[in-house]
Amino acid sequence: MGYVDENGDFPKSKWAFSADAIATIIGALFGLSPVTSYVESGAGVEAGARTGLCAVLTGFLFFISIFFAPIIASIPAWATGGSLIIVGSLMARSLTRIDWNRHSHAISAFVTVMMMPLSYSIAYGLIGGTLVYAVMEGTFWILDKVGIAKPSYDEDGETSDEADEKGEKSEEKGEDLKEETDSDPVPAKEGKEGDDDAEA
Repeated sequence: MGYVDENGDFPKSKWAFSADAIATIIGALFGLSPVTSYVESGAGVEAGARTGLCAVLTGFLFFISIFFAPIIASIPAWATGGSLIIVGSLMARSLTRIDWNRHSHAISAFVTVMMMPLSYSIAYGLIGGTLVYAVMEGTFWILDKVGIAKPSYDEDGETSDEADEKGEKSEEKGEDLKEETDSDPVPAKEGKEGDDDAEA
């Protein structure tokens, strides 16, 4: 949209993320749920908001919802289950962006996805996935210092070592074919000239 650079970042993004982090810290000090202002702001920007008025309106609507809390609390949980399934299915499309060929990414994403419904908490799912990722990356870093390469798979299901070995064999085969082609004086051309003389 013209607001991000080639790295996917936008100018002064530090201030935007800092505001979200500070709001979360202050909310936690008062014993409130984590403030997820970034989610609402992201949805507003995607819809076309630019000036920040969308965030102000969202906050005002949240304030009004306080007075409707008793009515909303009377709605049973099973009544909203269908909408949550639809939202979850729409969110599942982001799983295609995960690098499933890297073990730390694939396993941490799987733990995150499975922990959320089993623990009935998004926070527990994020904590589980983050811990698994940190442990696996730390283990791979230690093994790399010892001399053991970090395992990874390409799209064909081959390890990185197997893919490199296969690539080296293909290069050697290509070089052999090139040498044979260079050493061959192309006799087919001579035969064609001989046929032309015979016809003449």
